Amino acid sequence: MAKIAFLQVGYGLFGEGWTDLLVRSPYSELRGLVDVTKEARERFQSRFGDRDIPTFANLEEALQKVQVQAVLIAVPNRFHREVAEKTLTANLHVLSEKPLADTFENALAIYRVWRQNPKLVYMVSQNYRFKPEIQALKRALDEGICGQISYGTYTFHKAWRFGGWREEMEYPLLEDMSIHHFDILRFVLGKEAEWIVMEGFNPPWSWFRGNAAATGNLLFEGGIRINYFGSWVSFGQTTPWNGNIHLFGDQGTLSLENDLLFFTNREGKKEGLPFQRYETDGRIQALQEFCSSILENRAPLTSLADNIRTFALTCATVESAKKKTWIRVNEFMQKISEERG
Repeated sequence: MAKIAFLQVGYGLFGEGWTDLLVRSPYSELRGLVDVTKEARERFQSRFGDRDIPTFANLEEALQKVQVQAVLIAVPNRFHREVAEKTLTANLHVLSEKPLADTFENALAIYRVWRQNPKLVYMVSQNYRFKPEIQALKRALDEGICGQISYGTYTFHKAWRFGGWREEMEYPLLEDMSIHHFDILRFVLGKEAEWIVMEGFNPPWSWFRGNAAATGNLLFEGGIRINYFGSWVSFGQTTPWNGNIHLFGDQGTLSLENDLLFFTNREGKKEGLPFQRYETDGRIQALQEFCSSILENRAPLTSLADNIRTFALTCATVESAKKKTWIRVNEFMQKISEERG
């Protein structure tokens, strides 16, 4: 498989991990790094200086001096639109860290520019979709093991200190973490959410400025209801990053508990469902999917056209939390349709 030549923009918390992947992967070749801070560029050179990869303080200079096929966006989400528009205008493919943008208006702006040249691959790294346990959950659901699904529960508990801009967000859990869970639900159910009601709150011991916890309900197509609770400041009993998922059908319950898959039949007999496990956070597979989609001239699994729907769902949950009422997700989806013309 031929390697895709990359320019990486951003070398912060998640950027460092992406650099490790890009330089090790058989699918990619890193030809340059952009970061506005001198400290980040020096940190990059201290680790990868022997590879003769140039660093730049701005994207414009980098695009002039290095020949690449794709740009990896790993800057804070408030800068995604600026980087994406410049990259797409330069006729380059894009692999972006999630979330797609910081606001729905900026997400639509990115989508609008991409629609001018939709042959370009634009993929958002919703890496959780590529985890083996999530893939196994979807397969079991598609095989109909628990019959007709009617409702479910989704719980997430972690205590995590990122530092930096995430701790200043108004709804850090919903915007930066729950978006993974909402994308998992869209993926495994194969359905879109229609209505949302969500409440954000912040426990008194929280180190976040904004609401680090949330609880609510999502109503999906076909009348499937999901009760959601998530917290980024939970001590004691915690969950994996995937959270714990229980889906209830007329033949039993399919559950993902501590990253293990179970089926409990109508009589209450619970059995584990084996699947091939391997250690990954999904980014290795996401990078492979992105590179393969370029070479095969096809849309990737988490393409912009698909992922903007996950972002719309997330924006709807935030709006619901702010207005303290049910929100119709189609109000956001309609704006996407209008951009298609």
